[in-house]
Amino acid sequence: MKIIKIGGSLITDKSQYRKFDEENARAIIREISGDQFILVHGGGSFGHIASKKYGLPGKMSKETVFGSSVVKNDMALLNNYLISIMEEEGIPAIGFSPFNLWNGEHFDYAPVARMYELGAVPVIYGDAFVDRDYVRIESGDDIMVDIARIFKPQSAIFLSDVDGVFDDDPKKNPGARMIGKFNGEEIMFQGVDNDVTGGMMKKFNSMIECRQIGVKTYLINGKYPQRMRDIGKGEFLGTEFV
Repeated sequence: MKIIKIGGSLITDKSQYRKFDEENARAIIREISGDQFILVHGGGSFGHIASKKYGLPGKMSKETVFGSSVVKNDMALLNNYLISIMEEEGIPAIGFSPFNLWNGEHFDYAPVARMYELGAVPVIYGDAFVDRDYVRIESGDDIMVDIARIFKPQSAIFLSDVDGVFDDDPKKNPGARMIGKFNGEEIMFQGVDNDVTGGMMKKFNSMIECRQIGVKTYLINGKYPQRMRDIGKGEFLGTEFV
Protein backbone atom coordinates (compact mmCIF):
# COMPACT_ATOMS: atom_id res chain seq x y z
CA MET A 1 0.00 0.00 0.00
CA LYS A 2 1.04 3.58 -0.62
CA ILE A 3 -0.52 6.80 0.63
CA ILE A 4 -0.41 9.96 -1.47
CA LYS A 5 -1.03 13.56 -0.46
CA ILE A 6 -1.94 16.12 -3.13
CA GLY A 7 -1.24 19.63 -1.89
CA GLY A 8 -4.03 22.17 -2.32
CA SER A 9 -1.72 24.43 -4.33
CA LEU A 10 -1.59 21.78 -7.08
CA ILE A 11 -5.32 21.45 -7.64
CA THR A 12 -6.47 25.02 -6.96
CA ASP A 13 -5.37 28.55 -7.63
CA LYS A 14 -4.74 29.66 -4.04
CA SER A 15 -5.15 33.33 -4.99
CA GLN A 16 -8.72 32.86 -6.25
CA TYR A 17 -11.57 31.62 -4.08
CA ARG A 18 -12.76 28.12 -5.14
CA LYS A 19 -10.73 28.06 -8.37
CA PHE A 20 -10.15 24.41 -9.34
CA ASP A 21 -7.17 23.41 -11.51
CA GLU A 22 -8.76 20.55 -13.43
CA GLU A 23 -5.87 20.12 -15.88
CA ASN A 24 -3.23 19.51 -13.21
CA ALA A 25 -5.59 17.44 -11.08
CA ARG A 26 -6.34 15.15 -14.01
CA ALA A 27 -2.63 14.80 -14.87
CA ILE A 28 -1.85 13.71 -11.30
CA ILE A 29 -4.75 11.28 -11.10
CA ARG A 30 -3.81 9.66 -14.40
CA GLU A 31 -0.29 9.18 -13.08
CA ILE A 32 -1.31 7.60 -9.77
CA SER A 33 -3.97 5.27 -11.19
CA GLY A 34 -3.12 1.58 -11.22
CA ASP A 35 -2.17 0.08 -7.89
CA GLN A 36 -4.60 0.61 -5.04
CA PHE A 37 -3.75 3.45 -2.66
CA ILE A 38 -5.19 5.90 -0.16
CA LEU A 39 -5.38 9.49 -1.35
CA VAL A 40 -5.35 12.61 0.81
CA HIS A 41 -5.77 16.15 -0.50
CA GLY A 42 -5.48 19.65 0.83
CA GLY A 43 -7.87 22.54 0.43
CA GLY A 44 -6.03 25.35 -1.31
CA SER A 45 -8.44 28.17 -2.13
CA PHE A 46 -11.41 25.94 -1.21
CA GLY A 47 -10.35 25.70 2.43
CA HIS A 48 -7.85 28.32 3.53
CA ILE A 49 -9.50 31.53 2.32
CA ALA A 50 -12.87 30.91 3.99
CA SER A 51 -11.23 29.50 7.14
CA LYS A 52 -9.21 32.67 7.56
CA LYS A 53 -12.26 34.86 6.85
CA TYR A 54 -14.37 33.22 9.56
CA GLY A 55 -11.66 32.83 12.19
CA LEU A 56 -11.10 29.07 11.94
CA PRO A 57 -9.90 27.31 13.92
CA GLY A 58 -11.57 29.05 16.86
CA LYS A 59 -13.96 28.83 19.79
CA MET A 60 -17.57 28.00 19.03
CA SER A 61 -19.53 31.10 18.02
CA LYS A 62 -22.09 32.10 15.42
CA GLU A 63 -19.25 33.19 13.15
CA THR A 64 -17.14 30.04 13.46
CA VAL A 65 -20.16 27.73 13.14
CA PHE A 66 -21.21 29.57 9.99
CA GLY A 67 -17.61 29.43 8.79
CA SER A 68 -17.45 25.70 9.38
CA SER A 69 -20.55 25.31 7.20
CA VAL A 70 -18.92 27.28 4.39
CA VAL A 71 -15.61 25.44 4.64
CA LYS A 72 -17.27 22.02 4.81
CA ASN A 73 -19.36 22.70 1.72
CA ASP A 74 -16.39 24.12 -0.16
CA MET A 75 -14.17 21.15 0.71
CA ALA A 76 -16.89 18.67 -0.21
CA LEU A 77 -17.13 20.41 -3.59
CA LEU A 78 -13.37 20.12 -4.16
CA ASN A 79 -13.44 16.47 -3.11
CA ASN A 80 -16.29 15.84 -5.52
CA TYR A 81 -14.32 17.43 -8.37
CA LEU A 82 -11.44 15.04 -7.73
CA ILE A 83 -13.63 11.97 -7.31
CA SER A 84 -15.47 12.76 -10.54
CA ILE A 85 -12.15 12.74 -12.41
CA MET A 86 -11.11 9.52 -10.68
CA GLU A 87 -14.35 7.83 -11.70
CA GLU A 88 -13.81 8.98 -15.29
CA GLU A 89 -10.39 7.31 -15.10
CA GLY A 90 -11.98 4.09 -13.83
CA ILE A 91 -10.95 4.48 -10.19
CA PRO A 92 -13.62 3.54 -7.58
CA ALA A 93 -13.10 6.49 -5.24
CA ILE A 94 -14.93 7.14 -1.95
CA GLY A 95 -14.65 10.51 -0.18
CA PHE A 96 -14.14 10.90 3.58
CA SER A 97 -14.17 14.03 5.74
CA PRO A 98 -12.57 14.24 9.20
CA PHE A 99 -15.88 15.76 10.35
CA ASN A 100 -17.54 12.36 10.00
CA LEU A 101 -14.56 10.37 11.32
CA TRP A 102 -14.30 12.26 14.62
CA ASN A 103 -15.92 10.29 17.47
CA GLY A 104 -15.43 12.89 20.20
CA GLU A 105 -12.08 11.51 21.33
CA HIS A 106 -10.13 10.63 18.19
CA PHE A 107 -10.53 9.98 14.48
CA ASP A 108 -11.94 6.55 13.70
CA TYR A 109 -10.51 5.30 10.41
CA ALA A 110 -12.38 1.98 10.45
CA PRO A 111 -14.72 3.07 7.60
CA VAL A 112 -11.66 4.03 5.54
CA ALA A 113 -10.07 0.63 6.18
CA ARG A 114 -13.30 -1.15 5.28
CA MET A 115 -13.64 0.58 1.91
CA TYR A 116 -9.99 -0.08 1.14
CA GLU A 117 -10.52 -3.77 1.90
CA LEU A 118 -13.45 -3.78 -0.53
CA GLY A 119 -11.20 -2.50 -3.31
CA ALA A 120 -12.12 1.19 -3.28
CA VAL A 121 -9.69 4.11 -3.12
CA PRO A 122 -10.45 6.22 -0.04
CA VAL A 123 -10.03 9.95 -0.69
CA ILE A 124 -9.67 11.84 2.59
CA TYR A 125 -9.45 15.60 2.77
CA GLY A 126 -8.58 18.28 5.28
CA ASP A 127 -11.69 19.81 6.80
CA ALA A 128 -13.30 21.58 9.74
CA PHE A 129 -14.71 19.50 12.59
CA VAL A 130 -16.35 20.23 15.94
CA ASP A 131 -14.56 19.26 19.14
CA ARG A 132 -16.68 20.13 22.19
CA ASP A 133 -16.81 23.96 22.24
CA TYR A 134 -14.20 24.47 19.52
CA VAL A 135 -14.24 24.39 15.73
CA ARG A 136 -10.95 22.82 14.67
CA ILE A 137 -9.28 22.03 11.37
CA GLU A 138 -7.69 18.69 10.62
CA SER A 139 -5.18 19.24 7.83
CA GLY A 140 -4.31 16.80 5.08
CA ASP A 141 -0.80 16.58 6.53
CA ASP A 142 -2.18 15.55 9.93
CA ILE A 143 -4.27 12.92 8.16
CA MET A 144 -1.18 11.57 6.39
CA VAL A 145 0.51 11.01 9.74
CA ASP A 146 -2.60 9.31 11.16
CA ILE A 147 -2.99 6.87 8.29
CA ALA A 148 0.77 6.22 8.14
CA ARG A 149 0.61 5.19 11.80
CA ILE A 150 -2.52 3.06 11.41
CA PHE A 151 -2.05 1.42 8.00
CA LYS A 152 1.78 1.16 7.96
CA PRO A 153 2.02 1.69 4.17
CA GLN A 154 5.16 0.97 2.18
CA SER A 155 5.49 4.60 1.16
CA ALA A 156 4.08 8.07 1.84
CA ILE A 157 4.31 10.44 -1.12
CA PHE A 158 3.72 14.16 -0.62
CA LEU A 159 3.05 16.08 -3.83
CA SER A 160 3.64 19.81 -3.51
CA ASP A 161 4.49 22.75 -5.79
CA VAL A 162 8.25 22.61 -5.09
CA ASP A 163 10.85 20.14 -6.35
CA GLY A 164 11.77 18.97 -2.85
CA VAL A 165 13.15 20.22 0.45
CA PHE A 166 15.50 23.20 0.12
CA ASP A 167 17.84 24.84 2.60
CA ASP A 168 16.01 28.14 1.90
CA ASP A 169 12.86 29.29 0.10
CA PRO A 170 13.54 28.53 -3.61
CA LYS A 171 10.74 30.90 -4.66
CA LYS A 172 12.62 33.81 -3.08
CA ASN A 173 16.23 32.65 -3.18
CA PRO A 174 17.44 31.35 -6.59
CA GLY A 175 20.56 30.01 -4.89
CA ALA A 176 18.64 27.72 -2.54
CA ARG A 177 20.01 24.17 -2.52
CA MET A 178 17.71 21.17 -2.85
CA ILE A 179 18.35 18.29 -0.45
CA GLY A 180 17.95 14.96 -2.23
CA LYS A 181 18.15 12.88 0.93
CA PHE A 182 17.01 14.69 4.06
CA ASN A 183 18.58 13.47 7.28
CA GLY A 184 18.03 16.23 9.80
CA GLU A 185 19.58 19.29 8.15
CA GLU A 186 18.47 22.67 9.50
CA ILE A 187 15.86 24.22 7.24
CA MET A 188 14.52 27.78 7.18
CA PHE A 189 10.81 28.30 6.47
CA GLN A 190 8.86 31.51 6.01
CA GLY A 191 5.14 32.14 6.49
CA VAL A 192 2.56 31.26 3.85
CA ASP A 193 -0.33 33.64 3.25
CA ASN A 194 -3.85 32.21 3.74
CA ASP A 195 -2.48 28.96 5.22
CA VAL A 196 -4.43 28.20 8.41
CA THR A 197 -2.89 24.74 8.85
CA GLY A 198 0.63 25.72 9.85
CA GLY A 199 2.42 26.53 6.61
CA MET A 200 5.37 24.69 5.14
CA MET A 201 6.96 23.96 8.50
CA LYS A 202 3.89 21.94 9.54
CA LYS A 203 3.94 20.01 6.26
CA PHE A 204 7.65 19.34 6.65
CA ASN A 205 7.22 18.07 10.21
CA SER A 206 4.45 15.73 9.02
CA MET A 207 6.85 14.22 6.49
CA ILE A 208 9.42 13.69 9.23
CA GLU A 209 6.79 12.03 11.42
CA CYS A 210 5.81 9.63 8.64
CA ARG A 211 9.44 8.61 8.25
CA GLN A 212 9.88 8.20 12.01
CA ILE A 213 6.90 5.84 11.98
CA GLY A 214 8.92 3.69 9.60
CA VAL A 215 7.31 4.63 6.29
CA LYS A 216 9.45 5.50 3.27
CA THR A 217 8.61 9.16 2.69
CA TYR A 218 9.08 11.36 -0.36
CA LEU A 219 8.41 14.98 -1.37
CA ILE A 220 7.90 15.46 -5.12
CA ASN A 221 6.81 18.34 -7.34
CA GLY A 222 3.25 17.43 -8.31
CA LYS A 223 3.43 19.64 -11.38
CA TYR A 224 5.57 16.83 -12.77
CA PRO A 225 3.75 13.77 -11.39
CA GLN A 226 5.68 11.44 -13.70
CA ARG A 227 8.62 11.88 -11.31
CA MET A 228 6.92 9.36 -9.04
CA ARG A 229 7.98 6.68 -11.52
CA ASP A 230 11.62 7.30 -10.58
CA ILE A 231 11.27 6.67 -6.85
CA GLY A 232 14.10 4.36 -5.85
CA LYS A 233 16.07 5.10 -9.03
CA GLY A 234 19.24 7.13 -9.45
CA GLU A 235 17.50 9.74 -11.60
CA PHE A 236 14.82 10.45 -8.97
CA LEU A 237 14.18 14.19 -8.60
CA GLY A 238 12.71 15.06 -5.24
CA THR A 239 13.54 14.61 -1.58
CA GLU A 240 13.66 11.28 0.17
CA PHE A 241 13.46 11.33 3.96
CA VAL A 242 16.04 8.93 5.39
